[in-house]
Amino acid sequence: MKILRALLLINRESRQGEANAQAARDALEALDVEVLLGKFDEPDDVPAEIDRHAQAVDIIVLGGGDGTLNLAAESVMHSGKPMGVLPLGTANDFARTLLIPTELQAACRNVVEGVTHGVDLGKCNDVHFVNVASIGLAVRACEYRSDVAKRWFGSLGYASNVFSAYRDTKPFGATVRCGDESHRLHSIQLAVGNGRYFGGGLAVASDAALDDGRLDLYSLKPQSLAKLVGMLPALVRGPDKSVQGVQLLEGTTFEITTDRPMPINTDGEILTETPASFRVFPGALQVKVPQEYVDRYGSSNAA
Repeated sequence: MKILRALLLINRESRQGEANAQAARDALEALDVEVLLGKFDEPDDVPAEIDRHAQAVDIIVLGGGDGTLNLAAESVMHSGKPMGVLPLGTANDFARTLLIPTELQAACRNVVEGVTHGVDLGKCNDVHFVNVASIGLAVRACEYRSDVAKRWFGSLGYASNVFSAYRDTKPFGATVRCGDESHRLHSIQLAVGNGRYFGGGLAVASDAALDDGRLDLYSLKPQSLAKLVGMLPALVRGPDKSVQGVQLLEGTTFEITTDRPMPINTDGEILTETPASFRVFPGALQVKVPQEYVDRYGSSNAA
């Protein structure tokens, strides 16, 4: 049987990064995987490391959170090699969507035993994203989130500054063009989702999926904090048209302009701003997923 060759990329400077890198390597080698441990000093160096080694391996294994996947996605796509995910980040929304196990040993088994499945990739201006791109409240929360809170409190680090972010987020006007339609929105949060989950478990839409060939947009209307808190159950399961205070759109492309230039949070990183062009690349990224995911959500994109 052919030995699987894997490029393993884990940020050793992250929380428990060094220990996770060694544990992942040991687990993969125990499964008869030939592991090439990638070396990089900064997360931004990940794409170059993928470009350097991709043709010498069969799979690219990334250990980290959604920010790491965001940085790597374009290079993985261009390599033509499948991606294995070890959910070692804070929120791990991409892995959550695809039912990839959060326990390291199980995630390593999925790298070897999982099904190669095509998932979509979103793009905002010149930045790719795997989960969601947000304008407004999520950007402010990301700006306030400290590295210390993220390191010590995990997903609670995302929520620790929500009240301050809400207080300091001003409503904004936006024009959204989708095909031949144009919509004028008054919003405190505008999110364009490729996947289902973001922000540690909130859902973009009740029927959003990573392999449906479309983008889902929701706009949260300005409202009191009490009403916003009351909406949390709907935001967790994914808003639909029955939810008051939310406007929903779907399509393969969006053009968004705001009354003033505004930063955009893509998978937890602020990398671009409005005006923004959004599009989706269906099935652009090959990812190892559990058989359970294919059984539950269909196998039309399985390779």
